[in-house]
Amino acid sequence: MLITFLITFALLFVIFYLFLRPIIKGAIFFPTRPESVEAMLRLANLKTNARLADLGSGDGRIIIAFAQAGAEAHGYEVNPILVWFAKRKIKSLNLEKKAFIHWKSFWKEDFSEFDTVVVYGFPHMMEDLGKKLQKEMQTSTTVLSNIYEFPNWNYEKKENGIRIYKIS
Repeated sequence: MLITFLITFALLFVIFYLFLRPIIKGAIFFPTRPESVEAMLRLANLKTNARLADLGSGDGRIIIAFAQAGAEAHGYEVNPILVWFAKRKIKSLNLEKKAFIHWKSFWKEDFSEFDTVVVYGFPHMMEDLGKKLQKEMQTSTTVLSNIYEFPNWNYEKKENGIRIYKIS
């Protein structure tokens, strides 16, 4: 009886997490492959004192990589467990002065102070996100999109599933 209850509870939890959580609290976490992170670093062509925002930063692997490359990197994530893991990793790498994780929805933030934005969003959100970024970002801001395209935007280059855009 107890085993049946535990199995049922686990199944309901998985169903809730996979299907309802994205609707209520953001997208499901899919880690970015190391090859894609490397492609982002190459494509971003970081400037001195670059400021980067990773929208839906997950476990922080992208902001950590960019901080190690010299950028001031900020991640925005709504999953408190992933925020905790990312902060722990940042601390273990002594990157607290370069890498920052914010437990917030990126929809409520203003990104006008950033010169690079990274996103791994789902297709249904890309159009609205594109409008938000075009409204907030300065000309020549670099936007890197992992896998999914911004509708009605023309990317400059595509490598390893990463598209690079410039705000104009």
